[in-house]
Amino acid sequence: MEHEACQSEATQGSKQATQNRNQARRRRTTCYCGERPVLATSSTVENLGRRLWGCVNFGVGEECGYFVWAEPEEDPSQVSRLRMKVRNLKGKLDMVEFRFMVAVGVTLVGWTLALILVFEKTTTTKFGRLSLE
Repeated sequence: MEHEACQSEATQGSKQATQNRNQARRRRTTCYCGERPVLATSSTVENLGRRLWGCVNFGVGEECGYFVWAEPEEDPSQVSRLRMKVRNLKGKLDMVEFRFMVAVGVTLVGWTLALILVFEKTTTTKFGRLSLE
């Protein structure tokens, strides 16, 4: 029973996403004034930063009222899924950064040892090793 409810919610979410995509495709190429709509960003508290297509004459006094959201409103299940994806990606990034720092450390130790060996080779003479005492 619980599995059927999950499938039903998933189906509804899929249908909603399809409807939103279709709505975006159906966006008019002209507003009711006959002008091409412009892409704007909402500055209202409820929709701060959300993008929309609107009448080019907005605020001029001749606007026709044409308005369509450029992207669909996020549904809660999609937001939680995306948050989980972000957490997983951050975990992977932390692991890669750790591995990178280990590689840098190993490289520095290797180069240091190589320089020490080269220095020792250059301080020897035909009579044997020089003493720095």
